Amino acid sequence: MILVTGATGHVGAELVTRLAAEGVQVRAMTRRPEATRFARGVEVVEGDCEAPESLRKAFEGVEGAFLMTSQATGSAKLHTAVQVDAAKAAGVRYVVKLSVARGGEEGHPLVAAWHREDEGAVTESGIDFTMLRPGRFMSNTLGWKHMLARGDTVYVPFARKATTPIAPEDIAAVAAEALTTDRFKNEVLELSGAEVLTPEQELAIVGEILNRELTLEEPSVEATIDGIARSGMDRGLAAAMVEHVLQGSYGAEIWPTVERVLGRKPMTFQQWAGKHFKEEA
Repeated sequence: MILVTGATGHVGAELVTRLAAEGVQVRAMTRRPEATRFARGVEVVEGDCEAPESLRKAFEGVEGAFLMTSQATGSAKLHTAVQVDAAKAAGVRYVVKLSVARGGEEGHPLVAAWHREDEGAVTESGIDFTMLRPGRFMSNTLGWKHMLARGDTVYVPFARKATTPIAPEDIAAVAAEALTTDRFKNEVLELSGAEVLTPEQELAIVGEILNRELTLEEPSVEATIDGIARSGMDRGLAAAMVEHVLQGSYGAEIWPTVERVLGRKPMTFQQWAGKHFKEEA
């Protein structure tokens, strides 16, 4: 049995679907199982890291687990540590942890320290692991859809910041390979797409797909900080992080890992956006 936490997220949902299609016995953990629909045969279970006792049933009988959280960076109580405690109590033998590019080391020092502690909950647990460190998700652009439904202007922070965006489908495929083989035991895998793009360039691609003339506007620094703080991050840390990002030139490194693991090149943004952006957006 493989447990997938964050099973309704972009990566988690793809991973559940992939594992089930491969005939793997899979259990999907979510905070709202009644609102979740997966393929026949997928066991859905409730689990909430804010209620650690709820994880006991989720991890019971599990041999391998995919660990991820949507917890705001800088949070005091590490959800990953709660998951690892439940995994150890259940005798889980192997975990795949979804982290961030470079383990956050290129970010602001406070952000980097938090991610070191978050990864350390796994690497120092005594459980065999694979650490996945993807860069910017292509699915971050799905937030543009509600703006495109109202008009042709999209507001994008860090609009000209170059990254190597990666498709959640590719992250899930790598996670599935790690969970179902012994190829990457106790390895750290840095993941990226195959091309360097800015959000401005991504929007141009979306415009071509939709056959629309789209306009990009970049919010002010204060508005960007406000948006990050609304997601749950301490505002002071958000401000420091935004300043660090604006001053830095990191995050655009192309890694060969996806091709090494899967035997194919990563999905391009053009390919991914063609699947996820429709005329009715």
